[in-house]
Amino acid sequence: MGTNTKSRWFVGVPHDGPKECALYAFPHAGAGVTTVRRLCVELSDAFDAFAVRLPGRESRLEEPAQTVMPELADKLADELLRHAEGRPVVLFGHCAGSTIAYEVARRLGPARVRALVVSSHPAPGSVRREPTWALPRAEFLQQVVTDGYLPAQLLSNEELLDIVEPALRADYELIETYELELYESGAAGPVAVPTVAVRGRDDHTVDPAQIDAWSALTTGPFRVVSLPGSHDLPSSSPADLAAALREALAAFA
Repeated sequence: MGTNTKSRWFVGVPHDGPKECALYAFPHAGAGVTTVRRLCVELSDAFDAFAVRLPGRESRLEEPAQTVMPELADKLADELLRHAEGRPVVLFGHCAGSTIAYEVARRLGPARVRALVVSSHPAPGSVRREPTWALPRAEFLQQVVTDGYLPAQLLSNEELLDIVEPALRADYELIETYELELYESGAAGPVAVPTVAVRGRDDHTVDPAQIDAWSALTTGPFRVVSLPGSHDLPSSSPADLAAALREALAAFA
């Protein structure tokens, strides 16, 4: 099951055998599977865990990045249904990946999604922010640093920036365009699945109230998890994050 299904969208981690439930981890803006791989390893005792690889990065660098949320979410939902091979799934999204996971959960619904887990990102439609994706390089990348997606020391590495900037811009366009439309229209709809919202206590990029706002986007059980650490919990504290997720998901079960 699952682990034998080849897909350019999903990258698994080694584990002891097929599990009853599969977990899919969506990384932050501009990122590839490496940023959520350690979390997938930590959770592989309980799930067949897969990192999601979007077009325009890593082995998919030559593919055009997606910038229209409905198109991306439709494609991901189809790919994920085929890949999971009938099993229930848990969707985990970190930062901007939370919004993508939420849209995929809306498409799959409670028949397929056992739980949605969102990390370090405001609830879609709850915050207005003017788009930054079309700013000149210096201003745009400074915003990326402020948002916690890029270490400030990398701003002087022009060769690396040439590689990562296109995927970052595409993901910012994807998320900012979509979330601004939701904010202005008030069209964000709840998902009928249990939802866990996670925040690092030292994360200055998102307020506790913005995490609590995810409660309006589910008609299922809702739980907030606060952990020591800052913004990038999947990379900095994967074991603690995995333990907290196991506990929260077990409570739902």
